[in-house]
Amino acid sequence: TDQHRQHLVQMIEAGPIPAVHGVVRWRLVDLIQWLWDEHRVPISKQTLSREVRALGYRKLSARPRHHAK
Repeated sequence: TDQHRQHLVQMIEAGPIPAVHGVVRWRLVDLIQWLWDEHRVPISKQTLSREVRALGYRKLSARPRHHAK
């Protein structure tokens, strides 16, 4: 629902609190668990990925570095 999307945007924008959430950045699996814990909404990883992209967010990953650098 739109209410769930608003809560999701707020959660993404606020970022995780390592001491509370146990992570330093949000992954889809972490957001899926949060949605289940807070709203009892079962959602697949693919569906959440589609929703997050529709909200204007993109997947970010660290740039790989050579081990000898």
